[in-house]
Amino acid sequence: MTAPPSRDAFAGPPAPPGPEPPVDPSWSVLLDDPLFAVVAKSGNLPCHPSGRYRAHTLDALLRAAGWPAVHFVSRLDRETSGAVLVAKTAEAASRLGRDMAARRFDKRYLCLVEGGWDEPAGPDGWSDAVGRIRPASDAVVFKYRVFEPAPDPAAWRIDAGSDTAHTRFRPLRSDGRFTLLECRPVTGRTAQIRATLFALGHPVAGDKLYGPDRTFYAKLCAGTLSDADRARLVFPRQALHAWRLSFPHPATREPVSAEAPPPDFLRP
Repeated sequence: MTAPPSRDAFAGPPAPPGPEPPVDPSWSVLLDDPLFAVVAKSGNLPCHPSGRYRAHTLDALLRAAGWPAVHFVSRLDRETSGAVLVAKTAEAASRLGRDMAARRFDKRYLCLVEGGWDEPAGPDGWSDAVGRIRPASDAVVFKYRVFEPAPDPAAWRIDAGSDTAHTRFRPLRSDGRFTLLECRPVTGRTAQIRATLFALGHPVAGDKLYGPDRTFYAKLCAGTLSDADRARLVFPRQALHAWRLSFPHPATREPVSAEAPPPDFLRP
């Protein structure tokens, strides 16, 4: 049995000099089980140590609350709020990880995007975005990803390679300026929802990396994001929320579901 990576595997290089940025340390337990828990986190809280963040993380908060072991099965970006699945044992983490890789998970997100939604939809009301995600060679930020739509989505093999990506979108409401979407990532690639929506011409509102200007993220890290930049972003953080999570129990195989109530501006 392969053990999940330790939290140090995500820590990256030493933190840059200077004080660690403040976060919103809000979190709550949505579902508790002897083998795992589903936790809801705020929209300004990293899951694990990375970059400038070391102590101000969900990992540190859970350990400070007395959790003897923390194994993230799912992880969210710092500015994405909502449900995170945490295993309490290495064995449970391994089983849940295999189920996720086998696409036995159903993950639903709520996302506010810029503009109206004009993507073609099927009879079920969902739009499908199929293609590949790759690192960008000209990116200002090393972790930037580019989504390339498949020339013929109907013939695309989703299991053809590790960079294939498939996301489903369904509009819930719109005022013309912003549209609220329900998002279902069929595959699980880095930055899949945000990179796909940017490529479709509907960037996530408030997104500093896949938004109106790719330099906003670098400015944020350098502390030089201006008032004009923030006004262009409209929202103080990316308007993305991990809403619902369903998966088989790692021991009983019975279906398990949890829902993280969204903030008011992302309610359907």
